[in-house]
Amino acid sequence: MGQNRRYGSDLTDAALAESLVRAKPISLTDKQVGDDIKEAREPIDVVAWVTFREATVHLDARAVAWTDRAVRVEFTMRDGSQLSAWVWANAVDRR
Repeated sequence: MGQNRRYGSDLTDAALAESLVRAKPISLTDKQVGDDIKEAREPIDVVAWVTFREATVHLDARAVAWTDRAVRVEFTMRDGSQLSAWVWANAVDRR
């Protein structure tokens, strides 16, 4: 039998996520972030769950600061725009 190529897709999770989220990410409030912010000497490669108004997506990012409860992540969208947000610490894993 021949291959049926009609149903294939070249959409990656990243492309799909970016098509769903054109707005800015929703960041934690200062009160949620807490005090005693530590800045990273060098950004740390992570994957993080980042919430946008339209959806929550799992992104490759860089951790640039943290507290006991939260991590500030920076990430680059496919269009080249660089965004950042504070997310809960348990929403972040090292790559």
